[in-house]
Amino acid sequence: MYYNKLLTALFLIVTMNSCAQEKGKQNKKVMEKEIVEFQSRMYDKIKKFDKRPLYSLQVNKNNCRGLVLCNDIPHWLTFYENYGESMSLYLNNYIPKSGTQMIIVQVFPKEGEEYIAANADLDLKVWYAADKDEGVDAHRVLASAELPEDIGDRKLKYFEIKIPFKARVPFDFSKDLENAQALKNIADIEQKVVKKYQQLKELLVKGDGLSFAKEFEYSDLKSCTYLYANKAELIAVDKRDNADINRARLDVKNRRVHPIANYEMVFFAGGKLVLLRTAKGKKDMLRLEYDTEAGTDGDEKPAILYLPAGSTELKVW
Repeated sequence: MYYNKLLTALFLIVTMNSCAQEKGKQNKKVMEKEIVEFQSRMYDKIKKFDKRPLYSLQVNKNNCRGLVLCNDIPHWLTFYENYGESMSLYLNNYIPKSGTQMIIVQVFPKEGEEYIAANADLDLKVWYAADKDEGVDAHRVLASAELPEDIGDRKLKYFEIKIPFKARVPFDFSKDLENAQALKNIADIEQKVVKKYQQLKELLVKGDGLSFAKEFEYSDLKSCTYLYANKAELIAVDKRDNADINRARLDVKNRRVHPIANYEMVFFAGGKLVLLRTAKGKKDMLRLEYDTEAGTDGDEKPAILYLPAGSTELKVW
């Protein structure tokens, strides 16, 4: 499923923990029902388009680490681990409107190495499909890039690959970002950002899945809309995930929410978006871990913040 980490799995894992202990099983079931109903109402807001072009970035990398930005918005998927990775990153919800787009891939050495290695390998391809349901054979490459052959000789701790491409999309959400307030101009912005993350974290600690879902409604609705989701398929995925969660309930224990600490605050989109991420691993700050018979597992939720025009409260982009 390629919709930006949707709601059900994370929320219901949290609520089955806290609500069962603090409010009783009946209240837990009520909250889960409210979350499902909230999701259903949100899915009704998904816009429909006659044309559904789809853009993606295929990333194949080894012996280096990297982060992807599209139009100066950080992609929620990262490839910042030491091991080799191959993944496809959908880009539509990072394309505010038709025109020239810019992908920037930030390349770093492997952890423990000073420079990007001579054997670092990074192959990048921007793919286009005229319709999201087209088979892979119908997709075509719009642009491609890779690390220079002499990357090891350059003794670099950081390298950028820029990939411009043209996109034609049936939507335009550019005004939301253009009208957003400049965060860098706010004197106590770090305190405000940390406070907002703390509020989101507390919702996880309390198991208040419904309030957490409401905080992310704009962000999740944006992903669903511009990746052309439909209500029927989303509800089907929710039911499948809920069934998996119900089967796993007895096996999940020792749930813990990560503290908002050891972070770095990074601005994007000309200072109109801000993100807290772990300073070392560049991971999302809103992370939940739990133990199962198979070992430690977890969920995380990306939270880029912005300040809408006329608002005094940071919201999730």
